Amino acid sequence: MRVVIIGNGVAGMEAALAIRAREPSAEITLVSEESDHFFSRTALMWVFSGQMSHRDIEPLERDAYERLGLRRVRARATAVDVERREVLLAGGQAPLPYERLLIASGSAPRPGPWTGGDARGVGHFVTHQDLRWYEREVHGEEAASQGPPRADAHIGATTQDSPYRFRDVAAERRGSLAKQPVVIGGGLIGIEAVEVAVAAGLRPKFFIREEWFWPIALDRRESEWISGRMREHGVDVYLEHDVQELETDGDGNIAALRTNHGRFDADCAVIAIGVIPNTGWLEGSSVELDGRGGILVDESLRTSAPDVFAAGDCASVRWFDGSQRPEQLWYTARDQGRVAAAAMLGDDVRYERGTWYNSAKLMDIEYTTAGLVNFDLDEEDKWFFEEAGKVRSTSRIVTQAGRVVGFNMLGRRWDHSVFIRWIEQRRTLAWVLEHLNEAAFDTEFVPPLRIPRS
Repeated sequence: MRVVIIGNGVAGMEAALAIRAREPSAEITLVSEESDHFFSRTALMWVFSGQMSHRDIEPLERDAYERLGLRRVRARATAVDVERREVLLAGGQAPLPYERLLIASGSAPRPGPWTGGDARGVGHFVTHQDLRWYEREVHGEEAASQGPPRADAHIGATTQDSPYRFRDVAAERRGSLAKQPVVIGGGLIGIEAVEVAVAAGLRPKFFIREEWFWPIALDRRESEWISGRMREHGVDVYLEHDVQELETDGDGNIAALRTNHGRFDADCAVIAIGVIPNTGWLEGSSVELDGRGGILVDESLRTSAPDVFAAGDCASVRWFDGSQRPEQLWYTARDQGRVAAAAMLGDDVRYERGTWYNSAKLMDIEYTTAGLVNFDLDEEDKWFFEEAGKVRSTSRIVTQAGRVVGFNMLGRRWDHSVFIRWIEQRRTLAWVLEHLNEAAFDTEFVPPLRIPRS
């Protein structure tokens, strides 16, 4: 079997490993433009802050490709010729023939729609190349010299519309490192870009268009609590600021940010207004896309083209409410990669999204969510408790028809697998509150959560 996988992120690598485990003789080729090695994208911030090296965030040994017989092609895929069963590549490289094709091309940063969005000193914090750019703006070339190769070293494969192109560094043009960074967009990527700037000793300005930080995941009370903690760490949080323009100086460097509330000096700008499926290169390739740019797939992750599958951030899958759109989470990409591999091998499999969960650390605040907490369910009820004292935390538990369906927890460490089990067991709120500390990690010196009894 000749298998081509576009993308060596978690979806692509999980599929490659699963296929290799069952088909020792399969010819497996991985096409990657971003990096030679599979890495954990969620750990880029730890590399920036100096707590991990580039090698530390690579889950596999660097000899894994050779040891497992996985061929790597560093190139930019530009189209899929369904009739000829070939993947076309940029830079004049020969097309790659396939018998089974998996598109796992992931996400690309959503570009800013404002004037000046392409100025020198403006970038994102999603890719390896973004990390290198942001490091050089804040820490300088020497601090970033141990990173992955520059995108423009891809010998003709990388084009200017690539999400993996390397951006010009304003700090090098000015001859001084960034001192006034701004971050635009109130989500997980935004707060990561803010946190690494704080770790570098800077006082970033955080511009959020909405009424509160991360409304897709947090309610107003939770967000106000997080915003307060950010301000305590030296972050200037600006809510309900709609960006209108990024101003440049006479040399093309970012100089200021203008919003509906005024003008703010800036010498570095991180645009963190979300991600979009990295599928623009598929236009005209007979692979059907949805209205968001996601690749439409069926329950087995098959696309509209024969023997072509899709998984990860670029795949548009069916959600619990019947809608079809991408799921842009690390663990869903992992699960989809495994299902796609089984389907490519001929198994009768279906991708069925289990109970929603996620976890993160927002500055120094633990965040755990499970189930349905921000989906406007019919006849839902919400229990909320804020803890003050040695430990500060908030707990929000959502019920529907008398049964717990979701948890949103901030400030303490919780085991999401226990929450998921309780949701699936259809536990009542009273029962969950009685057993809540059974889901807590036994963190040293942290007392158990004590909820006053009414």
